[in-house]
Amino acid sequence: MSGKGCKNVRIIAGKNKGNILKSPRDLSVRPTSEKVREALFDILGISVRETCFLDLFAGTGAVGIEALSRGAREVIFIEKELKCIKIIKNNLEKTGNSQNAVVYKIDFLFGLKLLGKKNCQLDHIFLDPPYNRGLINISLLEISKLPILRHKGLVIAQHYKKEKIMENINNLKLFNQRIYGECHLSFYEYVNI
Repeated sequence: MSGKGCKNVRIIAGKNKGNILKSPRDLSVRPTSEKVREALFDILGISVRETCFLDLFAGTGAVGIEALSRGAREVIFIEKELKCIKIIKNNLEKTGNSQNAVVYKIDFLFGLKLLGKKNCQLDHIFLDPPYNRGLINISLLEISKLPILRHKGLVIAQHYKKEKIMENINNLKLFNQRIYGECHLSFYEYVNI
């Protein structure tokens, strides 16, 4: 979606509906498409309201800002690329959401461990790592080992359709999958045993 002649990244619904977000001009970042974001938040519905939401591999921050627009109490953004961090902060300021956001410039594994040390209790985690690098299962495994999700909290993993993902990882149980062209959304529930 980035590059010359690309579609703008637009907030779909909520208080920031219609706002156009900044995105990188090069092809190094693949923002979650409007179609997939709309489907994701249609599935989550009102469960996003008053939640603590993590946007892991945040890129432009579009998913996390969509969550804020739809009533999330707080969104944590984890992203390691400086150019993306600048874009996320710019987009948060533009939409008036800076006060409800925490942005970390950090690698995803260190970021997850940091949230564990801070005793964060998240309601939803969305992750969209670069495709075909094996990062999806590494991320899910790390999330499953850390006490950062509330009981019945959700993890939503966006991944390429040909990537093999684990179905049950410790306390994370796969319960739904949706297909949107080349992209899959896999939904996991965290259950304390």
